Amino acid sequence: MDALLRALIRGFARLLFRLALRLEIEGREHVPPGGPLVVIGNHFSLFEAPLLMCFLPYGDRVTWLGATELQANAILRALFPLFNIIPIWRGQPDRAALRRALDWLAAGGVVGVMPEGGVDDSLRHLTLAGDLTTDAHGPRSRLDAQLISPRPGAAYLAVRSGAPVLPTACLGTEHILMNARRLRRTPVRLIIGPVFGPLTIDEALPKAERREQLDALGHEMMRHMAALLPPENRGPYRDA
Repeated sequence: MDALLRALIRGFARLLFRLALRLEIEGREHVPPGGPLVVIGNHFSLFEAPLLMCFLPYGDRVTWLGATELQANAILRALFPLFNIIPIWRGQPDRAALRRALDWLAAGGVVGVMPEGGVDDSLRHLTLAGDLTTDAHGPRSRLDAQLISPRPGAAYLAVRSGAPVLPTACLGTEHILMNARRLRRTPVRLIIGPVFGPLTIDEALPKAERREQLDALGHEMMRHMAALLPPENRGPYRDA
């Protein structure tokens, strides 16, 4: 019954997106048939992960890492276990969440993660301090549509799992909420890039050097995403 319910919800969400958006999907030829696979995407709004869940062809084989505070919303609190979404405490070494994601990948699944770690970069000092930040603390869309620097979680997953990485980027999602209030359809491009990786770190290096390499790999992941976007949306990765 849960599988049927998930299929119905995904189908309904796809219909809503088709009605609310003028959606273009580019790069379908780059999509691998299955996992293990880490999917990464930009985070200009709250809509990128739902779009990827609906339009990548992985069905129940995909899970996502989602900020644990999203469960403050009753609907999302019900959807997290239904869709096997892994709640993660942002800014903290949430080993239980990362272990679940690694187990999912080890079983041949697909894990999606937003390397930037949040829509609003002005809240990063709160997440780094371990505070739970909800929508009430900041905007739900990054209206300047600029990439920001990553948190280390996505690179950690890629390195520890040895899974290849599928970069994606969404353009226009930052305008969905504003246009929906005005009953306007939003042009959105979902761009899928070539798979890269696996990413590796020499485990013989001292801990500080391994952390430096992990941070460097996080920026490498961002550059792969930036390459899918126009230069004016790349933020610090304009030369990607």
